[in-house]
Parts: sequence; C-alpha cells; structure tokens
Amino acid sequence: MLQARSRRIFSKKYRLEIAGLVSAQEPPIWARQVAKTLDIGENQAASELAEFEHLGALQQFPSRYDRRKLYVAVPHWLWGAVREAVDEGIRLVDPDNGDALVSAYWFAVIDTEKPRPLPAGNELDSGGHID
Repeated sequence: MLQARSRRIFSKKYRLEIAGLVSAQEPPIWARQVAKTLDIGENQAASELAEFEHLGALQQFPSRYDRRKLYVAVPHWLWGAVREAVDEGIRLVDPDNGDALVSAYWFAVIDTEKPRPLPAGNELDSGGHID
C-alpha cells in the first residue's frame, strides 16, 4: 500500500517509506541503517538520501573517523508532508483500526532495536511495511 502510494506521489517505489523513516530517526542517519530497517537495498537508500540532501531536507554530518555519508534531517516541509501521507496511507488499510496501525507502524520504524509488536491481522509485514 505505501509502495503504491509512493509511486503515485513520487514516481519512486520506496521514497515515501524512506522519507518517513528519516523523518522519525535520530541523527546520524546513513544508507546502511535505512536499508536494514526497511529491508531494501543499500544503493536504493543511498540514492534517496542523496535526493533529500539535494532538496535541502538533509545535511551531511561531517566525521573525520567515519567513511559513511552521515546525515542529519533539517527543518523542511517534506518531513511533515511525508508523515501525513504515510499516516493516511496506513489508515486506508483498515479505517476502523487506522490509529492503532499508525502507532504500530511508527513504533516499528522508530524502535528498530526491539521486537516489533504489531496488532494481529493487520497488513504490516515484519519489516514494518504495508503491502
């Protein structure tokens, strides 16, 4: 569902999910972290992060000790718009339980080090994706 919505909005399959994740993560943000959290290719994540940087929504986080491109999200209209689009897309899956699904999704995306408790019977997969 989110991937189809992402294609309609951005003409990119994962841009909405990646932007949603980035909007909710603490810095630093880097491609491998995003790819692992969303179970996508690292090159795909890196490409999207570079696009967000180009838009002015991310800034590189300089590090003398780390070869990764580290980013920090900066205030930008994109983040609020993406959160609304993700929430609306999730609520469309099951309007009666939409708020619970939204909470479960953001918990799964933000708290990636702990088990991901999701309500039974929803359409979120183990990676926090909605099909």
